[in-house]
Amino acid sequence: MFNMGMTEMIIIGAIALIVVGPKKMPDLARAIGRGITEFRKATNEFKNSVVNEMDNAAGPEVKDLTKMANQLKMKNTPKNIEDYLEKAADVLEDAGKEMEPGEGTEQVSTQRKSNKKEKIESS
Repeated sequence: MFNMGMTEMIIIGAIALIVVGPKKMPDLARAIGRGITEFRKATNEFKNSVVNEMDNAAGPEVKDLTKMANQLKMKNTPKNIEDYLEKAADVLEDAGKEMEPGEGTEQVSTQRKSNKKEKIESS
């Protein structure tokens, strides 16, 4: 848990036994166990609330990219990874259009697409 070995835990237990005493030791162990359980519950609840807020704040483009990334992680890759990359580029391009890009952005994105295809074909 805290990168402690069995020896360190035995030493800590012995010191606690001497300080607390054998009569109160089981109660102390239960209290520590309950405290750790409550801390884990609170941590998981906080983590879930942050994840839910991030999901609500993220747009559908981000969710699509997350879905594609998860599929790649699970090794459910399509026969042609180029299709996935093109879909991801399209999603990002659409997201960029929604943000009202400056002039000439479409030309740059078209040029980048053609450069990417040339690089993929040459490799």
